[in-house]
Amino acid sequence: MNNQELLERSRQAVWHPCTQMKQHETLPLVPISHGKGAWLFDFDGKRYLDAVSSWWVNLFGHGNPRINAALKDQLDRLEHVMLAGFTHQPVVELSERLSRLTGLGHCFYGSDGASATEIALKMSFHFWRNGGKTEKTRFVSLQNGYHGETVGALSVTDVALFKDTYAPLLRASVQVPTPDWRLAEAGETPRDFALRCADKLRNHLEKHHAQTAAFIVEPLVQGAAGMAMYHPEYLARARALC
Repeated sequence: MNNQELLERSRQAVWHPCTQMKQHETLPLVPISHGKGAWLFDFDGKRYLDAVSSWWVNLFGHGNPRINAALKDQLDRLEHVMLAGFTHQPVVELSERLSRLTGLGHCFYGSDGASATEIALKMSFHFWRNGGKTEKTRFVSLQNGYHGETVGALSVTDVALFKDTYAPLLRASVQVPTPDWRLAEAGETPRDFALRCADKLRNHLEKHHAQTAAFIVEPLVQGAAGMAMYHPEYLARARALC
C-alpha cells in the first residue's frame, strides 16, 4: 500500500464526514499508515501532528501502551455483549468508578458524541414525562454551540454550516448568549462576562421553565465555534439555575 493508492481507493469507496468531496481535488485527503503519541504517519514516513486529538476524543495519544494492553486483554476474554438483558465485569467496574467520580449515579452508554446527546435529550424528556410534567419538552443551548449531526443533536446545535440544510427536519430549540470571552465588552473580565451571560439564562428560565426540559452545554470550550473558552463560573451558575 502507498499514499496514492489509498487516496484513490478512499475516493472511490468512502463518504468522509464533514468533508466536501469537491475539496479533494485541491485539498487531498491525508493518508495515514499508523500513529504514535501525538503524531500520525503516512506510508512515506511523513508525520503530522494530531493537533485536534482526532476530533478532541483521543486525549492520551496514539498507541498508548496502557490503553492498548487493556484492549488486547479484553479482546481475549470478551469482545462484546449487548447490555440489554446482559451485564459483564468491565462495564460494572467502569460505571462504579464513574459514579464515584461524578456523584451522578447510574451510567448509560452511547457509541459516540451525537448518540450521547440523543440519549440525554430523550432521558430528560422522559424524566419529566414520568413525573407528570408533559409540557416540559423544550431544550435550551448556547449560541454557537455544537452537539452533533444526528437529527436531535442538530436541533440543539447552533452552527449554520451544519444545520441550515436540514432545517425542515429539525425541532425548534432556544439559544441563549454564549459566555465566549471573545464577545465580551472592552475591559470586561472573563468572569464578569460569564456572569452577565448567566443572567440572560436566568431571565429565560424564569419565563419558560415550565416548558423547558433541559439546558445542554459544551463545558468550558466550544469546539466547533473555534475553540471558544469561557469562565467556569458560568457552569456553576447554570447548574444552580437548573
